[in-house]
Amino acid sequence: MDIIYFNGDFLPFEKATVSVYDRGFLFGDAVYEVIPVFDGHPFELVAHIERLNRSLEAVEIHVPLSNKQWLEICNGLTEKNHLNHSTFIFYLHITRGVETTRRHTISKKTKPTILASCMQGQFFTKEERFKGFKAITLEDSRRRDCYIKETSLLPSVLLANKAFVQDALEAILIRNGTVTEGAVSNVFIVKNNEIYTPALSPYILSGITRAVTLKVARSIDIACHEKTIPMQMLKDADEIWVTASSREICPIVELNEKPVADGKVGPIAKKVIEAYEEYKLAF
Repeated sequence: MDIIYFNGDFLPFEKATVSVYDRGFLFGDAVYEVIPVFDGHPFELVAHIERLNRSLEAVEIHVPLSNKQWLEICNGLTEKNHLNHSTFIFYLHITRGVETTRRHTISKKTKPTILASCMQGQFFTKEERFKGFKAITLEDSRRRDCYIKETSLLPSVLLANKAFVQDALEAILIRNGTVTEGAVSNVFIVKNNEIYTPALSPYILSGITRAVTLKVARSIDIACHEKTIPMQMLKDADEIWVTASSREICPIVELNEKPVADGKVGPIAKKVIEAYEEYKLAF
């Protein structure tokens, strides 16, 4: 995975250099996207590129690349890194670009810095997912505009690390007594055989895996609701899951050192994971 795409060229990553005056470095003035690739095939590529474009529009960065050009870049990376039958992630990273001085205001003349690379994802086997994972709850200390997939991730980094040091997969975040999302994921619960996930808001990223999970669950006639989830509803859940592009669907069997229901992966999670795997094969 040594070959990257950088500002129009494919080159070894050690040959790429970024100016100390790049606004991504100075301000975190940048957006990114993570695209899972299974057996050499990008999963939901168009949906990911469309979300990337929404993030770029939200922060007013103009990148003159079409969906076709992004696909050509991703295909080029796959071939040059000999990953045609591999599972990994594409990481796309666009900053506002380089200016000659540090200033908060935005110049329309700045040329974006564009990076694309291949990375290892945190993928789990079906056996690992059917065993389940641990999570904790933490207060949501992030900024409001979490719907933008931008690179100023220090609050999420600190929250995720608090989970990591407690041997938990994820920190489920609580704002004003209700669930928002995980530090790096979306959150689902199951109650009485029906699925609930927080409705999209400025505090919640519109996860591609979130959307696919809802799609496949509805395809097998499981009722799904997008609504506010109070903390008590999370505590009383029959099942809890978190979803993300490189983690897929991960059932949580222990929350804050207490078992979720009977402490085992529930039947709805198993059905949805199976449906998700079938969807991937047919994609």
